[in-house]
Parts: sequence; C-alpha cells; structure tokens
Amino acid sequence: MEAEAIAAFTAAGVAAAAVPVTLVVGRWQVRAALRAAAHAARVGRSQAEASYRAALDAVQAQGRNEHDQWRRGIRRDAYAAFLQSVLGVTEHAHKLHGQGLHDPLEVPAAVAASTPLTTDMSQRNWVVRLEGPGEVSTAAQSLQDSAQAFLETARERAVWGYAHALLQQQSSRHPEEGARIRALIPRVSAAWDAIGTPEFTDEANEALTSMRRLLREVGIDVGHLVPLVRMPDLHGIPRTHHALNEAIEAFLAAARGALHTEA
Repeated sequence: MEAEAIAAFTAAGVAAAAVPVTLVVGRWQVRAALRAAAHAARVGRSQAEASYRAALDAVQAQGRNEHDQWRRGIRRDAYAAFLQSVLGVTEHAHKLHGQGLHDPLEVPAAVAASTPLTTDMSQRNWVVRLEGPGEVSTAAQSLQDSAQAFLETARERAVWGYAHALLQQQSSRHPEEGARIRALIPRVSAAWDAIGTPEFTDEANEALTSMRRLLREVGIDVGHLVPLVRMPDLHGIPRTHHALNEAIEAFLAAARGALHTEA
C-alpha cells in the first residue's frame, strides 16, 4: 500500500507541475493566434482601404474627365457662336458697302439691319469673356472691335453714297437748289475742320447756313449734310478689312490653344 500511495502522490505531483507549463503554452498559443488574427485584420483593412481609395480615385478621375469634357464643349460652343456672329457682321458690312456703290437708296434699311447683328455679336462676346480663359477673352474683344470698325467704315462709305444719291434724286425735282448745294459742298468741306475755332470764317459760316437751308428746301434731312461734305477714307475699307482678318486669326489661335490645353 505504501508503494502504491507513493506512486499515486508522485503522479499527482507530476501532473500538478505540468499544469502551469500547459497554461503557459496555451497562453502563448492564444497570443500567437490573436497576433495572427490582428495581423490578418490589418492586412485586410489595408487591402480594403487600398481598394476603396483606388475605386474612389477612379471615380474622381472619371468625374474630372467628364467635367473637363463638358467644360471644353461649353467653351467650344461659345467660341464658335461668337465667331459665327462676327462673320455675320462681316458679311453685312460687305453687303452694306456694295449697296452704297450700286444701290445707295437702299442703304438706310441696311444700316438699320446692322443693329441686331452687332448686338448679337456683343452678347456672344460677353459669353466668351465669361467662359475664358484670359487669352481668349482678350482676343475676342479685339476681334469684336475690329469687326465693329470694319462695319463702321463700310457704313460711312454707304451713307456717303446714299446722301449723294438722295441729292441727285431731289435735284431732278429742284434743279436750281440742287446746283447751288453742289456748289456749296466744296466750300463747306474745306472749312469743316475749322468749325468751332477762330479759323472758321464768316464766309464759311454763311456757306454752311445756306447749305442747311437749301437742304430743307429740297426735302433732304439736314443730318445728311455731314456725309455730303465729308468724303470717307478711300483706304478705310481695305485697311479695316485687313485688321479684321488678323483679329480672326488671332482669336482662332487663342481658342485652339485653350481647347488643346483642356484636352
């Protein structure tokens, strides 16, 4: 019995001594498992965050690209509409100039028709200036000014032709007064730049007063006195037309540059 008891106590002692070792080993295994799980979780989170960021970047890039394409389309349409309005003004200026030469009595209607064209050009220029960029805005304003100058030069030439055609028409009804007006034109024209200065003589003033009176007598509005005595610049049409062509090329270059940069 004593040997069996001793053996039993010995086995119990060994078993008791093995308990702490088992606990320690188990704790290590649990910690290792927890660390592995935490690492796996971190790796999973990193992968998930990377996938999310990649997806978000792709969506943002697509959004920016779509916005850029939309903005580019808006600008292209604004540029094209403005250029089309400028060409409309240019074509009307050519027509106005031709009417002044070949059908001068139709000039007033053509002059009136130019107003909505220049208004449309100005409005479309404001859209271009709003859309930008600065280089295109500057080129657009220069182009509008050039188109306006070309139209104004053509208008002056056409109104000059209309005034003289009107004088010829009224002179057939009032030949004596018409002849007197024609005789006064060079005298008033020579003194025109001196009006309002000490160099404007009494003789010149008398000629101007007589011409105004005669125009009223034959039924011509006194407002036509200026084109009757002021010969338009014969070189104005080619000069302003050349400047207009240069402004068109400058605007096209600026517009292409802006659209190419956005592409």
